[in-house]
Amino acid sequence: MSRLNALLTTLTAAAIGLASGCGDDTGGAGGTGDGSSFLLVNRIRTPDARAIFLTVLPSLDAGSIERSALGLEVPGLSRGRVYNGKVYVFDGESGVISRYAVQGDRFVLDVLDDGGEARFSMAGEGVTRFTTTIAFINSERAYYIDTLSQNQVVVWNPTEMTVTSTFPVPELVREGFSTTGSNILVLGDLVIMGLSWLNEDQATIVPSTAMIVLSATQDVVVGLLEDDRCASTRALFVDEGDVYAMADANSGLAELFAPSGTIPPPCLLRWVPGEEDFDPDFYRDLTEVVDEPLVSGALGRGDGTFVTQAYTSDIDFSTLEPLELLDDALWQWSVVDFRAETATLIESIPPGGISSIGWIIDGEYLVPEFDDAGGTSSLFRIDGPNVVELLSVPGEIFGVERIE
Repeated sequence: MSRLNALLTTLTAAAIGLASGCGDDTGGAGGTGDGSSFLLVNRIRTPDARAIFLTVLPSLDAGSIERSALGLEVPGLSRGRVYNGKVYVFDGESGVISRYAVQGDRFVLDVLDDGGEARFSMAGEGVTRFTTTIAFINSERAYYIDTLSQNQVVVWNPTEMTVTSTFPVPELVREGFSTTGSNILVLGDLVIMGLSWLNEDQATIVPSTAMIVLSATQDVVVGLLEDDRCASTRALFVDEGDVYAMADANSGLAELFAPSGTIPPPCLLRWVPGEEDFDPDFYRDLTEVVDEPLVSGALGRGDGTFVTQAYTSDIDFSTLEPLELLDDALWQWSVVDFRAETATLIESIPPGGISSIGWIIDGEYLVPEFDDAGGTSSLFRIDGPNVVELLSVPGEIFGVERIE
C-alpha cells in the first residue's frame, strides 16, 4: 500500500469513526447541581480488540476517571447518542438500535408502551454497521443515512422504535468511489450532510466539496450541491442561518503526498438555504487564515468563529508516514474568526494527534486531546482566552452530550 493510499484509508476510517463536530447547545458543562447529567462516549483499543464505553457523569468537570469507573461497554463499532433524555445505542455489529433510560449512573433498557423492549433492528434494510450519520428530527422521525452499503435513508421512529420507511439517495454514489458522510445538520425542514468520495485502490478522491440536502418531513431528496473550489467535505456548521462547509484533511494531505496542483487547499464555503449553489462570493483559504500548511476539522457555534486543528510542528511533514502524521503530537487547536480572517493558536492545550473535532455545550467549545503515549484523552473547555481541562479518561473521547 502506498503512503497516499494508507493516508487516505486512515482519514476515511477516522471520518467514519468519529463524530465530527456534532453537538447541541443545550446546557451547562459545569454540573451545577441542577440535575444535569452528561453522556461520555470513549473508545479503548487493545492489540486484539476495541470497545466503546458509555458513562454517565453528573459533571464534565470530573477530573481523572479510571477505567473501573467507566459505564456500559458495547461493541467497538457502536455509536451512542442522546435524544429527549434517553440514550440510543447503535450496535455496529448487528444493526440493532437500543434505547436506554438513565437512572443515576446506570443504563436501564427502556420499555415500550406495549411492554416490549425498546429495541429494534435495521438489518432487514441491509444495515449491519453504523457511521455517525444519524439525525433526530422529532419524537416520531429520525434518519440514518446509510452510506456504507445501501445508499439510502432509513426513516425510523425513536419513540415506537420501528422502521417507518426507506428511500434511495442515488446522489450519494460516485462510480468507483466509496462515500463518506460528515456530520449532519437539521435546519428547519431540511436535513443536510457533507459528502466525500474516495477510491482507496487508486488513492484518489473526487476533488469537490459536496452536500446532500434532504427534506426533514418527506422521503425525498431536495438536491445535491457541489463546488470544485474545495475538496472532501469534513465538517458543517450553521452561522446566522447560513451553512458553512469546511473541506480539509483528505484534500490537503492528498495534495501533500501526491502533488498535482489540481486538488484545492483546505477551505471554507458558504451556502444560503434556498439557493441552488454555494455562495460564489464567499471563499476562505484556511491555510492562509491559520498560517499553517495543514488544517483539519471545523466546529462553529454561530458567532463568526470556529475551532480547528492545525499542523504546527517544525518537523518536515513530507518525511512522515501517514499514521505518524495523524497520530503523533503534531497538531494544535486554534480559534478562527472567519469574518475577520484571523486565527488564535490555543497554546495552553498541548499538541496532539488529529481527533474528533469536539462539541458545543452551553455555547462553549469542548475539544478533546489524545495522549498517544499515555493512552488517555483529556477534554478541554475553550472559554474565550481561558482554557480549562475538565476531565481525563482512558482511550479516545468519541462523544460528549447533555442527557438532561
